[in-house]
Amino acid sequence: MQSGSNEVMEPARTTPIVREVDVLICGGGVSGIGAALGAARTGVKTMVIERNAFLGGAATAVIMNTWNVPFAKMTGVAKEIARTLTDRGAGVTAGPTFPFDPEAFKEVAIDLLREASVEILTYTWVVEPIMDGNRIRGVIVQNKSGRQAILAKTVVDCTGDADIAAASGAEFVKGREKDEKMRPMSVLFRLGGVDVKRAVEFCRKNPKNFTADPNFHILDLDKGLVRMSGFFDVVDRARANGELPDEIHYIRFEGISVDRGIVTVNNSRVYNVDGTSAWDLTRADMEARSQNRKLFAVIRKSIPGFENSYVLDSSPTVGVRETCRVRGPHLLKQEDMMALSTYPDSVARIWRHMTEGRDWHKADGGEGSATDAVYRTGTTHLTWFEIPFGALVPNNVEGMTIGGRALSATHDADMWSRAQYCCLVTGQVAGAAAALAAKNDVSPSKLDTRLLQQTLAEAGIDVGETPSAA
Repeated sequence: MQSGSNEVMEPARTTPIVREVDVLICGGGVSGIGAALGAARTGVKTMVIERNAFLGGAATAVIMNTWNVPFAKMTGVAKEIARTLTDRGAGVTAGPTFPFDPEAFKEVAIDLLREASVEILTYTWVVEPIMDGNRIRGVIVQNKSGRQAILAKTVVDCTGDADIAAASGAEFVKGREKDEKMRPMSVLFRLGGVDVKRAVEFCRKNPKNFTADPNFHILDLDKGLVRMSGFFDVVDRARANGELPDEIHYIRFEGISVDRGIVTVNNSRVYNVDGTSAWDLTRADMEARSQNRKLFAVIRKSIPGFENSYVLDSSPTVGVRETCRVRGPHLLKQEDMMALSTYPDSVARIWRHMTEGRDWHKADGGEGSATDAVYRTGTTHLTWFEIPFGALVPNNVEGMTIGGRALSATHDADMWSRAQYCCLVTGQVAGAAAALAAKNDVSPSKLDTRLLQQTLAEAGIDVGETPSAA
């Protein structure tokens, strides 16, 4: 029924309750996988809802298949997943980063969740929260079976965009604090038929054409670990000839399988788009694919080893790097990360390659350009930062935890906390916290942090220097 010139009034309806669970995870990306395992392994009834046909999010739907952390520094279920992938011949744990096969990742995720008795529901969108005052009691979902309600003692928002938290009334910010600008979006694609050894030979003969960072430009054929980032002369010539768009300043190959000749290309960049807008997502997806088409032509023509390459696949969804982040009792800041700050409520110590002031994906563009000295000549170093539990619970909403990149952090801190490995760990923490809260009939914000830290340590997570760990 039309109620105004620009609105339609929907009729009231009753919605069937199809499930009642202890912990409900909204989003089955990497953080949702961690949350599901973190919750289910405590023995509670756990369910995860995912909009795609498969789990994995950025690791599979975006095919971003490299973690910037060495295997030896991994913790919790992230390390378990990396080990399982490697045992199946689908990962390389011998270097400073961890590349893996995104198709195998899908299988490993399903296997681990089934073993933990997690109920999985894919092809399903979370529509809105079910609220009782300021406490969430479940969610409304929509799928081919219609509109349904799922009730839960606790809910974990692993949407990446704080969709459920924001709709529940949680305090949040979008993008960069001063202007709400967000990091660029990308569509990744993989090439088959690549002679990786020839490409490596070209890189070795032209060292000045690549980033100086040894963690982002790796040419170790013996270990099967190759990552190429630069090709500045190739890009400059192509841009001068009008063969590449202005947004591309370098070429980045990663997630490389040397023996199979498969290379992931992570280069399209679409700026000034909002990942919470369907209109912008549509535009970004189309623009990124247009960039990729031009990029592939240049790669095939100009880079040795790629003459016979072909497009194997591309990410089915556009990759979104930044949208909304909740505000919680603790706000994670980059300066605290770099200062190696510790917290009494620390629930995870995250290792990764970092450099203060480095922003790999600037909201303003120019990434990897001749004026981007930090990218071209700077280097990262292996260090750590701690995640306090106060960054994983939202202000204003009870009964909820946050896993993944929507945690309480500034735009600058988000550069480091949004990475997949961190999302997987914070997901596991958020899931375990939600489970303990459900078991003890309290809101996660009222949970005994020492109990949580003990539970996480027993699950193999390095919780950092905490009173309970001393």
